[in-house]
Amino acid sequence: MEVIHNLGILSIKKNVNENIGFLLTNKKGSYCSFFNMLSSRYQGLFYFDEKTMNMYKFIDNIGLVGGEVSHLKNGFYFVERRKGNVIESFIMPKGFNSLVYELGSENEIDLILDCKSSYDNREWGRYYDIFEEDGFIIVKFTKKTDKREDSSNGFEEFTLYLAIKSNNNYYKKNDKWFERYYIDDEQRKSLPFKRYVYNALRLNGSKFVFSVSINKKDAIRECQFVYNNIDKLKNKEKEDFFSLLKLDSIKKIITNGKIGNEIKIAYINAVNSLNNLIADSKDNFGILAGLPWFFQFWARDTLISLKALSKINYEFAKKIIFNYLNKINNDGRLQNLMGQHNSKNLGNADAHGWLFFRCNEVIKKINEDKEAINSIKKSIKIIKQNKNSTSERIKEYLKNCNSIINKKEKEYHKILYEIEASLEKSLSGLLKFHTKDNFEFNDKLETWMDTEFQNDLREGVRIDINALRLNMYKLMFELTQNQKYKVFENVLKMRLRNNFWNEKILADGLNDFTIRPNIFIAAYVYPELLTNKEWEICFGNALKSLWLNWGGLSTIDKSHPLFIETDTGEDIRSYHRGNSWFWVNNLTALILNKINKDKFKKQIQKIIEASTEEILWKGCIGCHAELSSAKELQSRGCWNQAWSNAMFIEVVDDVIG
Repeated sequence: MEVIHNLGILSIKKNVNENIGFLLTNKKGSYCSFFNMLSSRYQGLFYFDEKTMNMYKFIDNIGLVGGEVSHLKNGFYFVERRKGNVIESFIMPKGFNSLVYELGSENEIDLILDCKSSYDNREWGRYYDIFEEDGFIIVKFTKKTDKREDSSNGFEEFTLYLAIKSNNNYYKKNDKWFERYYIDDEQRKSLPFKRYVYNALRLNGSKFVFSVSINKKDAIRECQFVYNNIDKLKNKEKEDFFSLLKLDSIKKIITNGKIGNEIKIAYINAVNSLNNLIADSKDNFGILAGLPWFFQFWARDTLISLKALSKINYEFAKKIIFNYLNKINNDGRLQNLMGQHNSKNLGNADAHGWLFFRCNEVIKKINEDKEAINSIKKSIKIIKQNKNSTSERIKEYLKNCNSIINKKEKEYHKILYEIEASLEKSLSGLLKFHTKDNFEFNDKLETWMDTEFQNDLREGVRIDINALRLNMYKLMFELTQNQKYKVFENVLKMRLRNNFWNEKILADGLNDFTIRPNIFIAAYVYPELLTNKEWEICFGNALKSLWLNWGGLSTIDKSHPLFIETDTGEDIRSYHRGNSWFWVNNLTALILNKINKDKFKKQIQKIIEASTEEILWKGCIGCHAELSSAKELQSRGCWNQAWSNAMFIEVVDDVIG
């Protein structure tokens, strides 16, 4: 099947032999995703309730009668597929919980429904009511408890509405239940592999709008508006996408003659996919960690992704930082999940460290702006000394300049004070509750490697966590010039070198020299821990144990007894004990380039090539997935992962751009 990334003279295409899909979002959390072969219960049209942060599926599939998919075109803000002789077009207008589905000619489609909370796989108590109202086809879904599966019977849990409008509004009720088999879910060991879904309607037309809401009137109102304004909404989507490409940091990559089209298109896709994971509403704002499963604001994932996000939307990234600065707990940490959600408060040992690491970029920008302000001040002083500066117009101009400068300086002072106060609160809590023998320690499953298998828990003193603490001390000293923080930094640095560095490898934990890629994270956040020559030795030895020939790193030494070379899905044996994570791979290429780009040239190139291939030609095209098996390059885990996209953006910016 042919896959096309359509962007003018940069367009590329390739024949692939995989089950390929796409994913569109409305930047409010809702998404749609369809693959050539329906293979997962997480494919379909999903509605995100911004107030509760619950995700609901409504449409399982839109079945065009007859024909197989022969090509898929990624238009970045829309997707086209060819089935037989018919072109299907999909677009999700930003800010609307609606899917616009258009065909090149009048055709029949079967609308298959499976309305449910995203993680809920109960079979009983599902009620669909189909009727017409004001020229719209309405599907009302009600979920009730059922004694065959629940402790109660007949209790109404929620109701959702689907409003449908087409160019002729013809429909026929199919009213059939049938069992669907999901091959990808079976391969992931994600139960259930089979599920009864509802063949609700046979529709006919060439232009359809599907709108979902918890309120019937809202669903109808939105469906009407979107249908009446399809062309305007398409133009707005196009305008918004191309405005991304005009950003200086992105334009720099696009216009770089030394970069091939594949990397350029992969980079644009990563920017677009990260941007599409933004959810910004009056009720909640943040970055969804990944779709389809991680539709929450995970603090760690967000903060790791924030440098790349700031290139797309600096003000939004800054808004997240200052929201998080106000969320520091008394123990100095951030909670794992932000916003409204029903998940338990899991322990998080590193989000606070990433928060202050990302504050470095804010402070760097302020310092650059201060230099510009000082230059302007010097110019003003020179103008004032000029005998011709006594005119009223010049005086008024200088007065306005001083007013702007004073306002900016007050703003910068406030920002730096807020960072300093939050950092002081965090360090105070950490020193009291999470510090022992100068080290920061964590409980089990509190680092980014947060799964358990055969007592592999990563509790205790860990290299990445303590590298982040070192950066916090360094930043606090820079802000306050208080020597005690320089002492804290030097003592911890010395203790880490004495206990973790054996002149060959940097330990993953205190008394744990298991080789893992967390040493690259440590070098990314606190490169001063070792000299460049020492990092070279460390990385050279680590890569012998972690390197995967297709262009990635295993999450554990390949000779370790817990190493699993093939992704085991929801059976988490391979998750942090073999699987190769794209965000770590991209970060590794970035830091290898900084330490010795010539010595590690092969690994840097292979990592970028592998990530590029995954984004362009595997899984959900245009999205950087969560991970791959160690054995071979695959698109596994979450289809669109924020920190994978973000670190690809960073590595292209720093290594190639």
